[in-house]
Amino acid sequence: MQPKNTKALLLTILLTSLIAGTLDGLAAVFILAKGQAAMVFKYIASAVYGKQAFAGGSEMIWTGVALHYLIAAIFTVLFFILYDLVPVIRKRAFLVAIIYGIFVWVVMNLLVLPLTQVANTITLTGAIKNILILIICIALPIVLMRHRYGQAKSSV
Repeated sequence: MQPKNTKALLLTILLTSLIAGTLDGLAAVFILAKGQAAMVFKYIASAVYGKQAFAGGSEMIWTGVALHYLIAAIFTVLFFILYDLVPVIRKRAFLVAIIYGIFVWVVMNLLVLPLTQVANTITLTGAIKNILILIICIALPIVLMRHRYGQAKSSV
């Protein structure tokens, strides 16, 4: 791969991570937490710091923001890798976004969160709401940006 292509790929991954992380963060703040941004990001920080995160100040909020964007970047990179390895996901972007959004929910709620200090209760209504947010705010931008990058790369 040429350095120019590597730079374009890294910039696309960074931009995609920022878009997905921002959309998901906004959805968490305004849909799930009714405008309580500090609580959303302290909740995320509580994965590492436990209940201490809720008593903390801006350092816990910024820790939560950093963790949130790190998670968005990890799921972005993972999809970009899968896109090259699994040709079938290059078709039907919306179906792939639905599947990837569900995958992200499963990984976060059934694998990652149980390993952290986060108190996580799963309800059917909450799961459906969270899955829809992940499909729209995380998976769809990631899938569409990777598809767009693939088209731009092939037209050069």
